[in-house]
Amino acid sequence: MSRVDLPDDLPSLSGAHPLAPPCIEEFQSTGHTCVRGLASPQEISAYRPILEDVALCNRFEKRALEERDTYGRAFLQILNLWLLDRRAQAFVFAQRFARVAAELLGVPAVRLYHDQALFKEAGGGYTPWHQDQFYWPLDTPHTVTLWIALVDIPKEVGSMVFASGSQAFGNLGDLAIGDESHRHFERWIDDHGLARETHGAMRAGDATFHAGWTLHSAGANPTDQMRSAMTVIYFADGARLGPLDHPSRRLDRAFYFPSAHPGDLARSELTPLLYPTDSNSSPTLPGAAHDYRGWIADAFRRAGQRG
Repeated sequence: MSRVDLPDDLPSLSGAHPLAPPCIEEFQSTGHTCVRGLASPQEISAYRPILEDVALCNRFEKRALEERDTYGRAFLQILNLWLLDRRAQAFVFAQRFARVAAELLGVPAVRLYHDQALFKEAGGGYTPWHQDQFYWPLDTPHTVTLWIALVDIPKEVGSMVFASGSQAFGNLGDLAIGDESHRHFERWIDDHGLARETHGAMRAGDATFHAGWTLHSAGANPTDQMRSAMTVIYFADGARLGPLDHPSRRLDRAFYFPSAHPGDLARSELTPLLYPTDSNSSPTLPGAAHDYRGWIADAFRRAGQRG
């Protein structure tokens, strides 16, 4: 159970954000919903410079846009900011966000899986259709991704596009995000007559939530401004580790559950309980104890040795 001691100049994100019943109904029916004003403009303005600085200082991708493939052009992706900076950790561990995730999933408690900064650069490309849970070795349908805008997002950029109802089909195949997944899922959506829906323009602090198996994509960024967003992935406490039947799932096991085997409870110091919280518990920064890039390299090595 995790609490973060905030620096004096950062606002707390512990206050509740009551969910309207239509949001819960929409999420359970379509696999996605939008929660407007999950964070206030003042809260986002306090955290945004921190999140952007931590993310961009730790980015792996250095190539120009034109030198990357479709996935590389979609966004800059920086994982696990909570391991790199206690102020970023305060944002990722926000009880307000985790409580909404638990309410949407209909579960009493949720754990962190990981966070990601997703920055779609000026002129950045489209995000291909994909399912997030394809990568995760979690044997549960109770997973959800929070995607929160750190800047105002105009209509011409827009938020994500979802294939409504696709979460009910579960795993649709071992297709990593890319050109092939986009072509395949475009046909699949048409064949199954699913609606493509978007929540459109967003203000900083607005958020979408989508289930782990919900198909989603996003358009390109034709503007000259970076589209900054943070994601936090949650899963139900009590979930177990599933089959390690794909390299991506073996890699994620090596990252987050290095001592676990299929059937074990999915929990480690890297997947702390975020809701409910324990006011007497304050987490450490596991990644701060050693080189972050070295930790990632170790996970790749373990994934190649185990499975």
